[in-house]
Amino acid sequence: MDSITEISVTTTSPGTFTIAWPPAFSPDPVSVCASSAPDTLAQADPMVTDAVGQCTLGGFAPDARQYFRLSRTNGEDLVVAERNVPLAGAVNFRDLGGYAATDGRRVRWGRLFRSGHLSTLTPAGRTAFERLGIATVCDFRLASERARENMTLPAGVTLEGIEIPPGVRDPEYFHRVFRDASGPDDVADAVHEVVLSMVNESADRYRRLFEVLLEPGERNILINCSAGKERTGIATALLLSALGVPRETIYYDFMLSAVYFPALAEIPRVLEKYAVSAVGDAAQRLVMPLLETRASYLRVAFDSIDRECGDTDAFLRKHYDLGTAECTELRRRYLV
Repeated sequence: MDSITEISVTTTSPGTFTIAWPPAFSPDPVSVCASSAPDTLAQADPMVTDAVGQCTLGGFAPDARQYFRLSRTNGEDLVVAERNVPLAGAVNFRDLGGYAATDGRRVRWGRLFRSGHLSTLTPAGRTAFERLGIATVCDFRLASERARENMTLPAGVTLEGIEIPPGVRDPEYFHRVFRDASGPDDVADAVHEVVLSMVNESADRYRRLFEVLLEPGERNILINCSAGKERTGIATALLLSALGVPRETIYYDFMLSAVYFPALAEIPRVLEKYAVSAVGDAAQRLVMPLLETRASYLRVAFDSIDRECGDTDAFLRKHYDLGTAECTELRRRYLV
């Protein structure tokens, strides 16, 4: 497993971060420097030079995102940051940076983000969003969902609507599932069918995502949907695959939605969105498979890809026109 998945960066108080790593990363002292821009870390002076296992660094602006370079005696330097971007009111907002590709490079921090809906961003959260420098939002929600979960994007940010139904060929799909389901297992089965539909029937829509990623100019991009789990999760899996990130890391990233998506808090929104008639505990049990993040939801996608094409590279060539030249360009832009 990629070493970055075992390193944690957490905000312990406004402007203060704790970075922790296992002995396997480095049993010896580590030097740590910090910057609000990952590309400038090479010029930053160390804030500590003798940290073992963890360190706590403070004095940063409380609303500024920070990146940290861990330098060890033996092994590559590693740039890390909070995986979950703590925007007040955001849902499942994460940075895709740092993941290792098979060629030894890593995904650039601060360039590719994923999230759920942004309609509950607070004013402070909106200000923090603007500081991320996101130029394009690729939104997989339907227009009706955007109207219901609306956020007015900052000036200069382009919305690319890439509409994928939150169901099998039909935005009313989950209305019927919740109306007819005899229990949570039926809902879990429906989510599997939805994921298969995304993989097998939404190629033209996900293809547009790759067209945006390959458009001229370098810019920061956010991909999102309502929860940031299934439609965004499959898009992220395809993108990381195109960048050469191994599947075990892609599973790791997918399952982080189990940590960062506030499933229980989102129950009222889902009950209203899909007109669920059940009430109380029965309603909660019924909708939880849709709100949970399960490895099987991604596994059915990869199993389908492998059955059809043998591997993800062949699938990307067949359905997204991502040959050697296109993948090379994606990796030039988004790996470092």
